[in-house]
Amino acid sequence: MEKEKSEVKQSLDRLIKNRPDLAFKKNDNNGKEKPDYFKVLDAVLRLSPQSYLPKSIPECDACLLMTSSINEGATTFKYENTFKFMCEISHPKLDELWSLLDISSEEAEVLIELSERFYAERLEAYFFFKDGMAHDKVANFETESVAGVIKKIAEGSKHGTVISHPSKMSHPSCKYPRVYSTDFKKYQDGYLRSGNAEALFDLHINATQLKVYKFLSLKINDVYILEYLKNSNVALLAETFGLSGAFFENIVNMFTDCIYSQSVDTDRFVKQVYFPIGFEQYHQLSLLTPAGLVFNMKAKIDWITSRSPQAYSGKKARKNNDYHELGYKTLSDLTVTKHGGDHPKNISGLNNKYQTYYLLSSIPPELIPRDIRLPKTDFFKESFTAWQAKEILEALHRLFLTDYNNINIRDGRDYRIQQYVDLVIEKMWQVRLFLEDYSGELSSALPLEQKIWLYPEFAEQRQQEDEWLDKITRHIARGLINHYSRSKVIPNPVTLADQELLAIEEVVASNKENLR
Repeated sequence: MEKEKSEVKQSLDRLIKNRPDLAFKKNDNNGKEKPDYFKVLDAVLRLSPQSYLPKSIPECDACLLMTSSINEGATTFKYENTFKFMCEISHPKLDELWSLLDISSEEAEVLIELSERFYAERLEAYFFFKDGMAHDKVANFETESVAGVIKKIAEGSKHGTVISHPSKMSHPSCKYPRVYSTDFKKYQDGYLRSGNAEALFDLHINATQLKVYKFLSLKINDVYILEYLKNSNVALLAETFGLSGAFFENIVNMFTDCIYSQSVDTDRFVKQVYFPIGFEQYHQLSLLTPAGLVFNMKAKIDWITSRSPQAYSGKKARKNNDYHELGYKTLSDLTVTKHGGDHPKNISGLNNKYQTYYLLSSIPPELIPRDIRLPKTDFFKESFTAWQAKEILEALHRLFLTDYNNINIRDGRDYRIQQYVDLVIEKMWQVRLFLEDYSGELSSALPLEQKIWLYPEFAEQRQQEDEWLDKITRHIARGLINHYSRSKVIPNPVTLADQELLAIEEVVASNKENLR
């Protein structure tokens, strides 16, 4: 874990080395002098930029620290991995960072409070403009430098088109269509679809000009710069960047083609379907991927399964076989889809930012076979068959075939009859419990005594009356005789004597209360 947090610590060590005013020291338990990282962080984080872009080296230092990645090996800026983001959500990884830097819980609260002064959109703007510049050159973000970056991006925008459904996600060679659809009806049905969820915009552009997408994705007052350009909000842009209105009027014009040059021409590589209209007409549709939605879904799934504090602490506890009070959620059976191979930037701006996205499981629902057949005319012919009592009937048949009669034979016979009745009672409860949640139509052809015996609405009547119960016991006795004598389960049944018939009736009658 120490290795994962090395980027934050390395940033602090560099600041201590380059700025004498940050050389705070304290003694460890052995009296040895070491850096006081709390005082360093406290001094740096108190200089949060008051404008959209930092105006001094100390402000740049603070932004650099806030955008330092918690995760080792991050090659591109992802706000979700930064020190600032971890402070926002009180991520458990911070506890390990505080331990590494020997910062107490009280000191950590101070630092987290200081981190709230930094606006995420300003940090992303800082990271964008500093890209490719030396730290000391970025420090003052001179007007000429900022203007030069913006102008260069505006010039490169002519090679791209703002879109919502990138055709290159269908095939990398597709150049058309280029559509930007935002006018969708809003539904409240819980589905992730256009109109229901925020759909991020995308950009169809040459891979060398992806900074155009990054610039348009920057936010001012929680609104994309793209929207300010579309609305020609020159005054706000000029004030934000400290440039003239005339400069941004020119920039707005330069972005016109990028924002509005959509095309509905299709491409031979785009999958097409015939959509029927009426009986004899159809539309020929080109299928495109709603990039804003699929990457929106990816971000939500990543949050649930890995980025949230609950997911991190829960998975860590599971790995260490420790008890975790709250638990965590995860989504299984996800298919990871990647476009562009090792060059995702060739597909679109969003694809380059997120690299991959998920496909949810589309396996059809598994149907569980129901072993309960609801009776329509007779429970003993439809819900409880001779084959379900096959082993009992065969055992009874072996007893009936014996040439002698003694107490052991009679006890064995009664035991098997009781087993048969127990099976009937078990099936009775299966039907009763199933009918409690059953919303379909019940049969009206079932005999009244069987309706009273099985249907939920007769539960009170079952306890108060006995006439139906006498009929049910006769049904069970007759059912056992018929299952033995007339089914194909026993190929050559013997003719039952009066004492066998009487024994069946007596054993069944002894179970009356169990049948109620």
